[in-house]
Amino acid sequence: MSSSYFLSLCRDKKFMSLSLLSLFSILSFHIVVGMREAVILSIENGASFVPFVKTYITLPCTFLVGTLYLMIQRRVGTVFTYAIVNFGLSSYFVLYALVFLPYYSFWTPDVDYVHHLQQAYPHFRHVINLLAHWPSAIFHVIAEIWSIYIFIILFWQVANEATTNDETKRFYPAIVLLISLGTALAAYPIHYMAQSSAPVLTLLSLIIPLSVMLSTTVYYIDSQWGLELSRKDSVDRSKKLSLMEKLGQFFEHGISREVLSISVCIFSFNLIVSLFESCFWTRVSQFSSSQNDILTFFSQYTFLKGCVSLAAGLVNIYLIDRMGWFFVIKITPIVCVAAVNSILFYYFPQTLLSLPSTFTLFHLSLDTAPFITWFFAIGLVCSYASKFSFFDPAKEIFIATLPSEERRITKVFADGVSGRSGKIFGGVMQSVMLSVTAANSILDIAPIVFVLSSIASIVFIGAVNRLRPAELEQPNVTEAEPA
Repeated sequence: MSSSYFLSLCRDKKFMSLSLLSLFSILSFHIVVGMREAVILSIENGASFVPFVKTYITLPCTFLVGTLYLMIQRRVGTVFTYAIVNFGLSSYFVLYALVFLPYYSFWTPDVDYVHHLQQAYPHFRHVINLLAHWPSAIFHVIAEIWSIYIFIILFWQVANEATTNDETKRFYPAIVLLISLGTALAAYPIHYMAQSSAPVLTLLSLIIPLSVMLSTTVYYIDSQWGLELSRKDSVDRSKKLSLMEKLGQFFEHGISREVLSISVCIFSFNLIVSLFESCFWTRVSQFSSSQNDILTFFSQYTFLKGCVSLAAGLVNIYLIDRMGWFFVIKITPIVCVAAVNSILFYYFPQTLLSLPSTFTLFHLSLDTAPFITWFFAIGLVCSYASKFSFFDPAKEIFIATLPSEERRITKVFADGVSGRSGKIFGGVMQSVMLSVTAANSILDIAPIVFVLSSIASIVFIGAVNRLRPAELEQPNVTEAEPA
């Protein structure tokens, strides 16, 4: 795309407003996720009880919040729903920082008693650890829900309601680039938290102003251009069907191949990443014990993630314009499957990928653990960057070609149900494996995780292939026939 394309966007007030919202959204997303990882990983063996958090707390809470979100949105529209979700979730961060954290020992059981229970019931050691640190577990849940709604659902909800189809094609490739830039910039506030003596209090000094700016920006967009649900729901509420009624009508006609395929793609990707992330962050926690150390690592990781995503976004603009969305959408399974499964294979006993703990070079002994950890980080970064920069824009272009009702259902199934189900199902499988094997760490059962990831990879590749456009499936019959 030429420089005139970017210049024309810079003159568009709607694009600039959405860009500002995207920047605030992605900054808040990474700041909260960084603090979430620091809170959990600073707990002894905390990474291994994350699958239990996802299974027993995040799963019911996600469905509860989703139900409340749909009910509230139908009654008050997108703008007020955004404010309720925004300030409602951020209020727990205030409660945790000012009430739970200063008196943590008062709110949680005695450490020696917890260790005694874990020794007595080894198959439930991670559940016991979760219950013993319930304020931090709830912090993880609230941060997870925040990351889902503030960025993944609500930002794109506002963007889709505020733009026309033509504006979507013009705006979204550039917005994806800006979000990647925002990811790289998020490394600096995370580093600021890492340097603080009280990281959670520093989180409040960042997230509360961002919350105010987020809701203010959404209100401004609605006042200038109007959000679709803010107008239609209030005027035509009597004719509006409930979500269950819409789904009932939809199932009467059956789920189309396109809707099912895109949902399976997103489910498989989130399942693979969920299986791998637990292994990766468990490894990180073995070398970073304090919240400050973890935040320092997460800051560097986020900067790398933003830079790789930015480069991938630039490549995507070139490829999607010349090769089409189907070529671009196939990049993600190739990158994700290769990166994740090769890394999980590293933990097989006595594999060729196993390396010594130290490496001698010119009479200097180097610890290989940090290099291996960053190699794993690069694999995770490339998986996320390919999903965000290649798969998501191509998916949105594909969804835009579907009939209007299928577009709505696809967003519900793909971004809502399938995305969450993939991550939660990964947590369920890991929690079951940890309980059955009584393993101390998720890394102890990495070979089993590798097998599950390999199966999900095959499903992912097959689902992407089923998205092949009809004109690519059938040969040109006219040319084959004799004159």
